[in-house]
Amino acid sequence: MANLNNFRDIVNYINSVDNEEQIKKFVMSRLEELEKNSEKRTIDRNNNGRLIGTITDGYINSESPIISSYMVDPFYMNDITLYIKFMKFIKGKNLNNPLQFFHAIQDFTIEVFGFKGNQNNRINVYLQKEKGKQVSIADFYKNDSALCSERSAAVQNLAEFCGIKSYLVFGKLNSDNNVEEHAYNILKMKDGTLILFDVTNPVTLTSGYVPAYSIIGKEDINNIESITFDFAKLSEIYGKPIHPEEVLDRNYITCNYYLKEDNPKLK
Repeated sequence: MANLNNFRDIVNYINSVDNEEQIKKFVMSRLEELEKNSEKRTIDRNNNGRLIGTITDGYINSESPIISSYMVDPFYMNDITLYIKFMKFIKGKNLNNPLQFFHAIQDFTIEVFGFKGNQNNRINVYLQKEKGKQVSIADFYKNDSALCSERSAAVQNLAEFCGIKSYLVFGKLNSDNNVEEHAYNILKMKDGTLILFDVTNPVTLTSGYVPAYSIIGKEDINNIESITFDFAKLSEIYGKPIHPEEVLDRNYITCNYYLKEDNPKLK
């Protein structure tokens, strides 16, 4: 099998295979490569104990604990079926640009986890964990229990699996003057352009939902402090107005905002 590690080659290969066994073989080979080249690390939404968030780049090793809250056990990206399901999902789809990829991964995430997560269902996943057993991303399938942390971690690894650079951002979302902790992704395109992608909160147009993505530009990820979501651009791309009930002010904040030495919030 060829050493496939970029999006176009992976899509072309998946479209060329004849059966599920070949897809599984490819997934196992690709994951073996990613696992070998990634280190076990703790993915913690808290930054040295401070609730200011973190930015994690690259594929998340299956043995890396992801701490979304200190109130529950960490979860792990340790289920191979997630990648097999995604490869089968994109097979035959004409994915020629980032927009089509965002649509595919948004639709896939909804198919696997449900449209909107339920906090009570999520808590139950952690409470019902068997003693001595890790919480797996697979525990969140098909029960509307996955919220932003689990969904964004899945996007992170699926993007990296497909050869697309991704950052998992534990930060904050300021929406309708309500600031809350939130996990989302920033993807880096081949030309260096950064794009915010919030898989948890798709945007509602008058014709239905579309992926929530916003172009940041060719910036250094370490300099990104906040991103004002561009609703007008999405409306222009799809030629449809934003649904009147959609909240039209989203500002995504990263830990870089709070890490500025002159930021009074740190004093």
